[in-house]
Amino acid sequence: MTCSLLSLYKHVGVAAAVFLVAGAAWAQVPDQPSSSPERQELRQPTPSSIQQQEGVQPNTDKSREEADRKLREMDRRLNRTLRSVCSRC
Repeated sequence: MTCSLLSLYKHVGVAAAVFLVAGAAWAQVPDQPSSSPERQELRQPTPSSIQQQEGVQPNTDKSREEADRKLREMDRRLNRTLRSVCSRC
């Protein structure tokens, strides 16, 4: 009974290792477009899309500045908290 149980555990371990390696190999395979195998041509931007992108630029700069300000504030709070914790050690 013990021998057959050990044999079963060995087979389960080997099967688990095979599934693990197969899953890792499957995850490494690049996604292939299934709908059209031929290469799609790159689209050129139209003048209207270029103007839209230029209009979006100030908004992205403003949001980036806001995100930077929030990050600096969080960093300042974290440093203050760490200093207060470490001063009690």
